[in-house]
Amino acid sequence: MPVRGKMGMKRTASVLTLILALLILLAAGVQTVKAQYTPGGQGFPLASPISITSPSNSTYSSNLLTLSVTFKFLLSPSYANVNYSVDGKNNVTIPLTGIQEPREGTRTYANGTTITVNSTLFVPFIITGGVTLPELTEGSHNITVYARYQANNDIGLDNSTVYFTISTNSEQKIPEFPSWIILPLLLMTSLVAIIVKKRLPKAFHKNTKR
Repeated sequence: MPVRGKMGMKRTASVLTLILALLILLAAGVQTVKAQYTPGGQGFPLASPISITSPSNSTYSSNLLTLSVTFKFLLSPSYANVNYSVDGKNNVTIPLTGIQEPREGTRTYANGTTITVNSTLFVPFIITGGVTLPELTEGSHNITVYARYQANNDIGLDNSTVYFTISTNSEQKIPEFPSWIILPLLLMTSLVAIIVKKRLPKAFHKNTKR
């Protein structure tokens, strides 16, 4: 068989495999979006978008947080690798665990007998991962999670970023005295002192005459 013919058959088989995987995932309820991609720029339908469940885009009063992620993958967690980076620094691996929830179905035999069976065939793994973050400083931070999936010779990539703020200063600050009010107070105090000074001798003389 000519070399071109063999290459054409391989490409056709690869396309058919991706189409089959896409149909399987759609039937299994796994979302497919453009966030999943291959190094060549094609879509990667074997995994759902990776989601950062904690922390969220908000402000935290503690600088000790836990990073939690989740996604669906047609293969087991051993074929996925997820890392995270805080504020663009070194990547750290997130340990992963995955479970499959068997789907209930029915099987009918030739004699007409029907039984209920549970199967995990074409059921994606619900994969979760978590890690305690290093102590964070006051101020704004961001965390980016990077996922890499391996399915035979196909590689899938994904990433997600969350932005949040650490504010642990719970002490109530004493409000500063506005400087603009100092001069009016000094003038008012001087005026009161002058008035009192003028009235005191008059009151003293009246009391003396009595």
